Amino acid sequence: MGTKDKISYERLVSRVDYYKEKALDLEKKLVFAEETIERLEKETNNDRSLKIIEENEKELLALRKQVEELTKKLKRLEGHEMEKRMQSYEELLKSIQDEMNDKDQQIDLYQQRIKSMEKRININRTSEPVFEELDTDNKHSEPQKKDGFNSACYFDYSVIFTKDKKGFIRGSFFIENTGTETLENPYICFRFQPAEACALKGKIISLIASPTQEEMTQSIWMYMDNEWAEKAKERGEMWICPLRETTFKSGDKLSLDDFQIPFKSGIDDNITVEAFVYFHKQNYRTKAVNHIAINF
Repeated sequence: MGTKDKISYERLVSRVDYYKEKALDLEKKLVFAEETIERLEKETNNDRSLKIIEENEKELLALRKQVEELTKKLKRLEGHEMEKRMQSYEELLKSIQDEMNDKDQQIDLYQQRIKSMEKRININRTSEPVFEELDTDNKHSEPQKKDGFNSACYFDYSVIFTKDKKGFIRGSFFIENTGTETLENPYICFRFQPAEACALKGKIISLIASPTQEEMTQSIWMYMDNEWAEKAKERGEMWICPLRETTFKSGDKLSLDDFQIPFKSGIDDNITVEAFVYFHKQNYRTKAVNHIAINF
């Protein structure tokens, strides 16, 4: 091989090596470029995913806000509806309660009337000495002494004159248990002289007159509307008794408040009113410590 050929071969080898190195270097750059591209693509994909996630999160937040607003509205509606229902229930309960109260009052009224009617029946059937005629000499009307039983009865009154010597007596009658035993259901007799002056008004009801519920509730006393009491009235006696069962212990008081007795001078020159109290069950009687007297 000549020198010229040897140089050409070495150059060829050198070039081959150069191109090999160049190709290897390019190959490395290609691999690096591919890796870079892949990495960039991943990053790009990650950025898109992040954007999608962000968008989804924003949408989720918006949905949550809508859910919260809807929940609040629902609660308000439920609260309003519940309030309306509660108000409706309260009105219904009040209506029922009012109706029950009315029924209870009616029942109380009927029970009072029944007791009063029973008392009237007992009064009509009794033949005890409590209903004996008062003797003119007051033999049976003087205070009676009985162990453990004692009472103080008296008038508190004023006389009011109108025109032509007419007017009325206005006052109260009191019964006080000054004994040691309990007293029950007093019968009070107001005796008028002259008999023509016999009249007594006030918070006293007559069961014959069919009193109203209000009258039954406000009244404590009733007239003894029976045949015996009518005959007693003809001789100048007005009898009353408690509307309900009445018990008062030692020291207790019972009163007939604000009674009125009308009068006129044409009946007689003077009018007197005495009072007697009988306790039928205890078989005890007493007389008022004072009386009413009017002189014209």
